[in-house]
Amino acid sequence: MCLLSLLALGAMAATSASAFSPPEIGRCVKVAAGAGKFTSGTCIKEKAGGSYEWEPGAIKAKFVTTGGVGTLATAGGTTVVCKTEESGGEYNSTKTVTGVVVRFTSCEAAGFKCATSGAKEGEIVTNLLEGKVGYENKAKKKLALDLFPKGGGLYVTFNCGVSLHITVGGSVLVNVLSDKMLTSMPLKYSAKHGLQKPEHLEGEPDDVLLTEINGKSPEQSGITITSTQKDEEALEANALF
Repeated sequence: MCLLSLLALGAMAATSASAFSPPEIGRCVKVAAGAGKFTSGTCIKEKAGGSYEWEPGAIKAKFVTTGGVGTLATAGGTTVVCKTEESGGEYNSTKTVTGVVVRFTSCEAAGFKCATSGAKEGEIVTNLLEGKVGYENKAKKKLALDLFPKGGGLYVTFNCGVSLHITVGGSVLVNVLSDKMLTSMPLKYSAKHGLQKPEHLEGEPDDVLLTEINGKSPEQSGITITSTQKDEEALEANALF
């Protein structure tokens, strides 16, 4: 579900440039010649007397995402398909996002329309989500966003007709582009046979979605969708200073 995806993840307030802690979201800004610590507009090559400086965090913190057809598939073969996705949220630190709510439309499973309680027919709306950015593979400078329910609890609960009651808990990860200043970026959630890729951040245990159908044992699940995240300003997920 989206997200994120999205993304360049990050921050509300700029802090001292000496407090670098990659991976980190922020801005590579042009300064007077010789006054910066970096030689390029991505702030990944440090050199005294450069023309660019790294400023952690986002000044304009909000973002939105939009996506096309999305699929939630369980390892047991249950599939929920939605035609569109949209979400919004904001950066609240140099590594985290908050206030994310994802809305899917025209959702169906097993021939039945699906909907969250109180939503329109075919609409699935997640609970409030938050997320953090980290390394999927530090050596390759690959970053991922881990998106999960705020304060614990469920990712989403919905019904499909009168036959299927579905609850989804856990977390979903999506890779994010690194070392580029961007206002817009793709978020490609990928899964096969209910297995999400990636399933965890480097050095951490698996953090995946678990779907329970009609009260039966939870099944590992994955989301497949391509979404586009748009930020209010150009931001960068800096993987290595």
